[in-house]
Amino acid sequence: MRFGKSHPAGAALAALCFSTLAACGGAREEEAAAPAPSEEADSLYGEGAFADMMLGDPQAPVTVIEYASVTCPVCAVFHQAVFPEFKAKYIDTGKVKFVFREFPAHNPQLTFAGSMVARCAAGKGGNAAYFAVVNKMFETQEVWAEGDNPRRELQKIAMEAGMDEAAFEACIRREDLLDLLNRVAGNARDEYGVGGTPSFFINGAPLTNGWALKDFDQAIEQASPAAD
Repeated sequence: MRFGKSHPAGAALAALCFSTLAACGGAREEEAAAPAPSEEADSLYGEGAFADMMLGDPQAPVTVIEYASVTCPVCAVFHQAVFPEFKAKYIDTGKVKFVFREFPAHNPQLTFAGSMVARCAAGKGGNAAYFAVVNKMFETQEVWAEGDNPRRELQKIAMEAGMDEAAFEACIRREDLLDLLNRVAGNARDEYGVGGTPSFFINGAPLTNGWALKDFDQAIEQASPAAD
């Protein structure tokens, strides 16, 4: 699932070449010099925009990983209808560490662009800023991802996250972020066998019965350490 420069979701994606644009140029010199991820050579993730995006207590006994796409309609339904109650019951109480990872299973060009904006927000505001942008994308998915001018609508979301036009333009041209997202997606496929979104893993085991709250209840109970 590697999108290289020869793929339409590669270098063209980094310039956000939507059909609504008349032309797309390459990254300007100052944009091409974006900092490389600060990560160990053998680690997928680093810090800031390159961190593994999570909510909750890092020492929680259960880790729930979601692979999702910000353009995936089913993912949007989960995050609007199920996730608030799931968060209140498990994340906010310290029972679960929740990890959100990107997987471009639906409209990959827009997925990558939206994810790049979320990660740029994380570069300044940390995980909280990342999830604020992701949640906004899910809430307004029909407008920004399904509308007739996704670039304009995505820029509005970026502006709400504190990016001016120059910062937005620089963000969507960042090949270092595109490379990270490629690696996240490749790891999802190779290590977890992910083929669609949303996909959930509870302490490494796939959630197979569904993603209603009751399905999480059963899986988390089975994964939780036995009470003393």
